[in-house]
Amino acid sequence: RSARHPAHGAIGELSPGDVLETRVADDGRWELLNQAGTVVGRLATSFRPPPDTRCRSAEVLAIVTWSREASGPGFRDDAICDTWEVVVPELVFEPEDV
Repeated sequence: RSARHPAHGAIGELSPGDVLETRVADDGRWELLNQAGTVVGRLATSFRPPPDTRCRSAEVLAIVTWSREASGPGFRDDAICDTWEVVVPELVFEPEDV
């Protein structure tokens, strides 16, 4: 996202322990949302939850700073910002039938 995108400010307001919402976007990727409904992160395209489970809870475990330089060569050219913050979530899953 561009440096002026609202997600950056929303991430800056988060703290470890804050509750997150999760949803699956139209493209199948899991998104993390703050309590105001702003998307503050997306999980890897390859992420799949454990079979036959649902996400019971999600919260901010940590917020880390990432950079274009730290990214793999295949991602550097796609980075819009030189540095950005990444929400590391703690996701708790439970069996679907609970």
